[in-house]
Amino acid sequence: MPLNNYLQPFLKRCTTHFYKKGEVILQQDAVPCSAFAVKTGTIKAYNITSKGEEKPIGFSSKNELFPIGWIFNKIRKAQYYYEALSDSELYTIHKDDFASYIKDNSNAMSQVLDGCLWDVLSNEMRINALSQSKAFDKVLYTIQYLALCFGRNVRTDLVEISVPFTQQDVANFTGLTRETISVELKKLSALKVIFYRNRNFIVLTDKLDALLDDEYEHQLIR
Repeated sequence: MPLNNYLQPFLKRCTTHFYKKGEVILQQDAVPCSAFAVKTGTIKAYNITSKGEEKPIGFSSKNELFPIGWIFNKIRKAQYYYEALSDSELYTIHKDDFASYIKDNSNAMSQVLDGCLWDVLSNEMRINALSQSKAFDKVLYTIQYLALCFGRNVRTDLVEISVPFTQQDVANFTGLTRETISVELKKLSALKVIFYRNRNFIVLTDKLDALLDDEYEHQLIR
């Protein structure tokens, strides 16, 4: 859920805490003492299967709130593990204070609603990616999702996915093996849809357009 200027007066009153890459912020099934908003870095939400396999649920980047269900009293405990995917600084949010603030500030409330709509759109794209029957299409639509949700426009036809996802991250996220991900990413690289720079994926959106059923929309999310 992205946050912008109307919540900044509230966030400025909150304390911040640094978390190193790999540090767990919330344990699954724990009752949170507070909620969080991302100031810098990226946070990974994930589940662990009975076989010990990690299954990412989603990612929270700059100016996003979590766990959103707990903030609005829809759940009593954290549904997932939350871990710093990169070195991160988080605002610590007391949910009662947050509820009072947005209740008294209609612009902030509207902004929270916009964030919920953002979440719906991004989750629909992720479901679409996961529903693809072929590994190549699953990876292709996952790249579209990551570019739209975490992309930075370098130029009109070039987007940098600003989070340093590894092949294992993409494998966990799609439910495919790392070996399969490696093969499919090499195909996309050969088709000049993606390349790597400074550990980040760079996406050539005109090439992505040629493979997608729908045109890549730069402004769909951001």
